[in-house]
Amino acid sequence: MRKVISLWVGLTLLLSACALLQPKGQRIVWPEQIRYMEAMCELDMSWQGMNYDGSMSLIMDYPSQLRMELYGPFGNTLMLLKKDNENFLLVTKDEKITDPTLFEDRFGFKIREFMDDIAMIPQKSLAGNGQLTVQKAAYRVLYRSNNKESTMCWENREGSICIKFLEVKFG
Repeated sequence: MRKVISLWVGLTLLLSACALLQPKGQRIVWPEQIRYMEAMCELDMSWQGMNYDGSMSLIMDYPSQLRMELYGPFGNTLMLLKKDNENFLLVTKDEKITDPTLFEDRFGFKIREFMDDIAMIPQKSLAGNGQLTVQKAAYRVLYRSNNKESTMCWENREGSICIKFLEVKFG
């Protein structure tokens, strides 16, 4: 009986230790353009008075579909952003938005521009250190990839939205 309890305690400790390990970022070789992407990410956002830091899943089938889901510390969905052809949905615990112009008002760019940035459609220029950049009128997008991590960041005077890719699959 003691061996069974010891084994159970050891297994529980091992599983607990594994759960505490942080996943390493993945070095991404950015394709010229992204048509399909599935990714698990970490989002760090301080943008237009909105703040969030946590896990996120992303699925995009450019240009028709986008699904982003932000998760709380216990895996609960904090926000769902979904675009499916002409249908738009943004759900938080406090609101449900179906008008994409409200997304533009809140974030400062249209949902289609956001998808273009994720798909790397705009003209990019090399900014050094293997970093690509896209300059827009109100913000810029930086695509970074090194041995430690790969990120995509939107930056302006008021803040940033950074996605760190943990796992990604292109199609």
